Amino acid sequence: MTISRVGIAVAVTVTVIVGLVAGGCNVAESDQTAIAPPAHTEQQSATAPIGDGGARIFVSNYRSDSISVVEGNPGAEVATIAALESPHGLALRTSKPPLLAVANSTGFGVTLIDPKSLEKKGFVETSRGPQDLVFSRDGKHLFVISPLSFDLQVVDVAAMRRLGEPIKFEKKPRRILSDSKGERIFVLLVGQAEGGGGAAVAVLDANTREILTRIPVGRHPDAMALGNNGETLATTSFDDSTITVIDTGSLEVRATYPALTGMGLAIHPTKPVAYSCESFDDVVQVLDLNTGAEIAKLSAGSWPTFPQFGSEGRYLYVPHEDSDSLVTWDTLTNKVVAKVAVGREPIEVAVYESASPS
Repeated sequence: MTISRVGIAVAVTVTVIVGLVAGGCNVAESDQTAIAPPAHTEQQSATAPIGDGGARIFVSNYRSDSISVVEGNPGAEVATIAALESPHGLALRTSKPPLLAVANSTGFGVTLIDPKSLEKKGFVETSRGPQDLVFSRDGKHLFVISPLSFDLQVVDVAAMRRLGEPIKFEKKPRRILSDSKGERIFVLLVGQAEGGGGAAVAVLDANTREILTRIPVGRHPDAMALGNNGETLATTSFDDSTITVIDTGSLEVRATYPALTGMGLAIHPTKPVAYSCESFDDVVQVLDLNTGAEIAKLSAGSWPTFPQFGSEGRYLYVPHEDSDSLVTWDTLTNKVVAKVAVGREPIEVAVYESASPS
């Protein structure tokens, strides 16, 4: 495997290990779920309503320069949105009108798409290499981070232009999240910098964009997630093989648990349960965030990365980069609901649900 994604934090020297580790993985019986054939077109609109599964799943295909649109139960790719530039992070605005924002990680901007009609609605120029992004709670602004430029930019969505000067960081911003109330923005900062310390989560006031505090976390963090009724923020540390759990009320580290990590982390929307992608081992580890105990290991493909929950937490959607597939897990049974073929090197997902306001 060749690791070429923008912002990947694992040293190139370990890429040789991937094939050795993945080759020894025992794939669960549920992996026998048939993979639907992809329907790659330049761009087509989905004429059917959102499928029986109640969700439309957008998958960013880094190597295919496209977005796969997956619908239905057990699921199938119904459309492909092409002509993007190594799409990475995805963000959904559910307020009127709904929008899907796509970070073009080898380009200089963000593409805005109507998640219903799949039409491209606009393009906003940013710093080089935008990787992750999130809408403000009211949907008026879009926060975009660029690791290559060490900055965060704020976009006026209605005007489709940047506001003011970028916010500069001393370390590379890797991931970005907004709290459940829309009051604070969390930015995961990684890597050593001249005169700087280790990795940290920078906490910004969403309105003033001022940095309120920095919370130190483990070495070489690659993922960050928010969940458990908005009470829990967690980051992974690849070098330390740990997960750091942060209380969003006090902004203090509550616990650090041993856990194999990789490229992705999700926390259940209403439960203190984390799903950590052990990408090198082709496994998603399920952890109790109150105790650190392992609940289960899920396996249904190669190189799981950056999973995402539906709003109620019943289903977890996991792109598998080396399998070119999207796996849907039922979190009540820990069984695969669907495994769908998508584009090359799928890396992130966004979930647009039929119950979302429009």
